Amino acid sequence: MMNMIKKQTLFGWLSCAAGVLSLVALIIYCVNSSTGYYSATSTNALPIVFAVIAVILLIGGPIVADKMDSRIPVVFVLAAAVLMSAAACIYILERVPLFADMWFIPTTPPASELAAFGPSMAGIIFYFLSAIVAVVACFGKLNKTTAHAAEATSTEA
Repeated sequence: MMNMIKKQTLFGWLSCAAGVLSLVALIIYCVNSSTGYYSATSTNALPIVFAVIAVILLIGGPIVADKMDSRIPVVFVLAAAVLMSAAACIYILERVPLFADMWFIPTTPPASELAAFGPSMAGIIFYFLSAIVAVVACFGKLNKTTAHAAEATSTEA
């Protein structure tokens, strides 16, 4: 276990960070969708499923980086970024009436809408942050052995 942790590079750490951000977004979505202003509505399962699959892909990508072709973990992380972006878009579409009430109706919104607005924005931001961090992770080296091998071949040429 410690050997695997020592071998992680920027790809592994950023993938895990994106997984944590995805988990935070998932928790915010679940809490926001089941309490307060949205307690009487049904929760859409797609953002939850997308986020769970994305977390599995983001955490699993660096773990299997040594055991598979070098492109597979990158595809895992990019697929997770697409899933998190799709979850964020679904989340935004569900919250359009709330955002319209807050931004475009010139009256003072009810307290329940004010309470639901902040967590909704935070969840959307975390979904997009996790997607951005996942894409940035793809620009890093997969593991230290491939990083050293790439440096050795570039110095030989």
